[in-house]
Amino acid sequence: MEGSYKLLRQTSRWARFARVTVSGETSAEPAVQVGADVFGWRVRSYGPTVGAVQVGDEQFRAEALDGVRYALARLPEESRGLSVSVVEIVTSPVDTSPGDVKFAAAHAVWAMVGRQPGRQPWIDADGVPVFP
Repeated sequence: MEGSYKLLRQTSRWARFARVTVSGETSAEPAVQVGADVFGWRVRSYGPTVGAVQVGDEQFRAEALDGVRYALARLPEESRGLSVSVVEIVTSPVDTSPGDVKFAAAHAVWAMVGRQPGRQPWIDADGVPVFP
């Protein structure tokens, strides 16, 4: 299974962008991981000099893991037996802010399993992701 979500939000103050792709399979032991090549798109797009490790990558990886865990915790019990891998994290140097990757990762998981929780996170009037 695979799921992807692109956060595109423009407010009067901020632009928000993040795209996260996840893959998963049913598993007796639920697991969450970030793939080794989640930022490979930068190397393919800009070359190895620009596309190598950039400031914020570790934060984006951590947010992706948080987002996947957040999404799985809000699924019905029968849908939680998944091993999920974050396949790709696409960000923007100017339009990706704290919380954006977590938001996109959670929605990518829900897209992958085809289920939405009753109460989803939202973007407030100032453009900040809110996780209930």
